[in-house]
Amino acid sequence: MLFKKNKLKDKIERGDLYRRPMQMSAQEEARVLFVSDDVQGIPHVHYEKTLVSGGYKDPQGARVLSLDTFTKDFHMS
Repeated sequence: MLFKKNKLKDKIERGDLYRRPMQMSAQEEARVLFVSDDVQGIPHVHYEKTLVSGGYKDPQGARVLSLDTFTKDFHMS
């Protein structure tokens, strides 16, 4: 499984834009800041979150998700 995580980690690059659908036709947009391992060696994606709805963008600040969760929830836009 470690090999698979390393492959995913190498595919996600700084500046990449990902989206995930939310309720009421809104989307969450994630612009990747960087990917790093925590002290236990678990890779995490650090990203800038923006809520998008009806052409309006609402910046939400920086967030962090584990690589596994990020790749399950977000899709490349």
